[in-house]
Amino acid sequence: MSPVWQISETSSPMPVRHGTVNSNSSPEALNPMELLNYSYDHLIGFMARQYGKRAYHGDALFRHLYSRGQLDLKNDPLFDGNPELVSSLERDFPLNLPLIRTRQKEGDTLKFTLNLDPEINCETVLIPMKKYSTLCLSSQMGCRWNCQFCETGKLGLHRNLSTSEIMAQLMTARFALNADKLRNLVFMGMGEPLENLDALMESIDIMTDPRGLNLHAKHISISTAGYIPGINRLRDLCREYPHRNYQKLHLGLSLHSADPETRSSLMPINRVYPLDELKKSLLSSPYSQVKDGLYIEYIVLPGVTDKPEQIDKLLYFLEGLTAKINLIPYNPGSNPIFRKPEEEEVDRLWEILNEKGYSCRTRKSRGESVMAACGQLGRRSKPDGKSGQQLTV
Repeated sequence: MSPVWQISETSSPMPVRHGTVNSNSSPEALNPMELLNYSYDHLIGFMARQYGKRAYHGDALFRHLYSRGQLDLKNDPLFDGNPELVSSLERDFPLNLPLIRTRQKEGDTLKFTLNLDPEINCETVLIPMKKYSTLCLSSQMGCRWNCQFCETGKLGLHRNLSTSEIMAQLMTARFALNADKLRNLVFMGMGEPLENLDALMESIDIMTDPRGLNLHAKHISISTAGYIPGINRLRDLCREYPHRNYQKLHLGLSLHSADPETRSSLMPINRVYPLDELKKSLLSSPYSQVKDGLYIEYIVLPGVTDKPEQIDKLLYFLEGLTAKINLIPYNPGSNPIFRKPEEEEVDRLWEILNEKGYSCRTRKSRGESVMAACGQLGRRSKPDGKSGQQLTV
């Protein structure tokens, strides 16, 4: 059986279409990653329209694609006696993953970049644990919100990633890099995931389908800088599609300061979506009402976010929310404007929050030396590349 997931030898970016999948497109129009846009139902419909085949053919193709990572249709009883269909599928869907531009390791932590764009690297981080692995996924090329402690924000926003580009990161890790213990998925890489909600949720539908990769929603986390329209849309999707288990996902809020002035200086998004409106949105979300649904991400910037008045405002913001706190020591980027905290400074803040009765943990930095830690992703593939859309500080 030959593996589907061969790394493309081309050095040029993969020509990926963006937006909603057009199920009426002809096979000749599909590129080597297009099939990764298709959920189970879309693939069933596509097989019926393009090849005139029944649902069980699409079902078999989906299972081969995602649960096995290889196409062995010639030896599948459902395709036995139909060599023309097998040849057509192999011709129409070569299924090459994009070129891995770079691989950088610190210990077991691996950051890899995929060749999806001529200007910006799409960076993904694979973090092996003892019993399982975590994959940190990107959702956009760059980010427009320009958080002052985040490397990605310096790029500005170039574009959203398509469903197939998000899936390509996962499939590269699982089948090309042999991450067979992959369990946790965190959308905490490049970009604001909730600004690309359509592609994000289409990807999650594919990832959690029991007929394929069969990853569990309870092991998937989505981090947001506080993009209220996306939080509200995600809330509505939980209500409209309860069978898809969106309510079992984890929502992480990159809060980092509950003082309006400080947060606006660190995170310009606060000027557009202020804290009082953000809290109202969270209170209406199912994630703030259940255990382990909502995580508050709080960066430790010595002398900035750990001052007593900052902690008091954090505690006030947390009132009424069922949430756990993730403390994130600042990881300096290419041009650091803050000081990395000492371990004692992080521990002191942890002790204060723990004494107040909050479940709190410190996120251990992994991959800092190769710019793979939290807040460090975002590197141009060309040094003179143009900046994307960016909110000014």
